[in-house]
Amino acid sequence: MQTKSSYRVLNWTLLAATVASLATACVVTTSGDVNGDGGETSTTFGGEPATTAGKTSGGETTAAGKTSTGGGGSGSGGMVAMTGGETSASGGEPAVYVPGVCDGDTAVPSMVPACAPAAVTDACNKCLQTKCCEEWKACNSTEPMSACAAGAKAGEPGQFDCMTKCFADGAMDAANANDLLAECAGKCTLQCDATDNGNPTQATNDLVGCANDAETGCQTECFPF
Repeated sequence: MQTKSSYRVLNWTLLAATVASLATACVVTTSGDVNGDGGETSTTFGGEPATTAGKTSGGETTAAGKTSTGGGGSGSGGMVAMTGGETSASGGEPAVYVPGVCDGDTAVPSMVPACAPAAVTDACNKCLQTKCCEEWKACNSTEPMSACAAGAKAGEPGQFDCMTKCFADGAMDAANANDLLAECAGKCTLQCDATDNGNPTQATNDLVGCANDAETGCQTECFPF
């Protein structure tokens, strides 16, 4: 194991094909009477109806969506945990978890969080929100959540968290940091392995790139070797 490294970010050779996943405007339409006993809301992306809906009837409310929160990171200094928090108000029924979206998915995250370094305690997240704010925000965007920060199942890590843990677990035995990082990238495509042809998402790639810059990023805090 080398004691000091100047290794730089991975240039994903896997990401040869650019995914055109720009979202069109989100249109919200609402119908229902003024008494609130039949109102229904639907959301469309680019004219196509989305699946998120809220409906009130007779005082009972159901929520077919999820809530997400920022703050805290993984024990290995990874991303903010944003993979849980789904709620439903219909008699305590749990909402259906929706995995973080991949570059090949049609849905594009539209809600972007603010960087708030003081709100987190782990060194990696604090550094990322200070030095890699734009990349961190893209990774942690929601509505829906990105696969960069949200895993295939509720409570599971996203791609970036997976990579920081994989790197930390292998750092003691690895001979080369770049090789280890590439190996972890291949192991952490998660639910996007087939959808994105075995590539990390662009948001993951960008955040790893910024974090792993020895001079301007958060290499010591997120990918110590």
